[in-house]
Amino acid sequence: MLPDSRDARIADLILTAPRLAYGMIIGARRAPFVIDIPIQFSSSTVNAPPVVQSFQNNVSLDTLIERVTYNLDQPNTFPGSPFRSLYFNQLKQSGATGVGIQMDVYGSPRFTVSLDFVDLGNLFDVLAFTWPAGFELPKQSNVKLSAILTQTPISVPFNILVTFAGWQATDASLDGLSDDDARERLRKLGFTVPDPKVLLRSS
Repeated sequence: MLPDSRDARIADLILTAPRLAYGMIIGARRAPFVIDIPIQFSSSTVNAPPVVQSFQNNVSLDTLIERVTYNLDQPNTFPGSPFRSLYFNQLKQSGATGVGIQMDVYGSPRFTVSLDFVDLGNLFDVLAFTWPAGFELPKQSNVKLSAILTQTPISVPFNILVTFAGWQATDASLDGLSDDDARERLRKLGFTVPDPKVLLRSS
């Protein structure tokens, strides 16, 4: 593995998302991808049944999420006051937003990111550290967020906008490529690519 961060990132993708890694190496076409999941609490009740939202449509192409951000807003909290933006900035920086999130990915593979409700700020900080090469969403997958209030907000409605940003592999030659095909092509290019089937049998 070469020492710069791009090569380390590709080495990670070779293991987890070989089609995307192959596309990056050969310079296949990519396009920016940005999508929002809006969440609104109209009641201030703590631990009420969760508000559930997801992408409006499944992703149509292999997608690599490189950043997740969120914005908080309570229109009736400090309206017109210069302290309004300061309050929400401090709420985000504290890591205790008062909003608990469960995150599930649907498609193939289907998995749960957080088994319990984790504070909104902490959840996406964890994603940044544990998926340094990016968070892969295979085509036809979707993300579902379930949200509850863990602290009583100053006012409602309490609006949250979660934004997923990354890129999609738009080259048609990659769309029909299987993971195994991508691994074989990577080997032909001189990359060391373990066979996951062998690794699973030996574990």
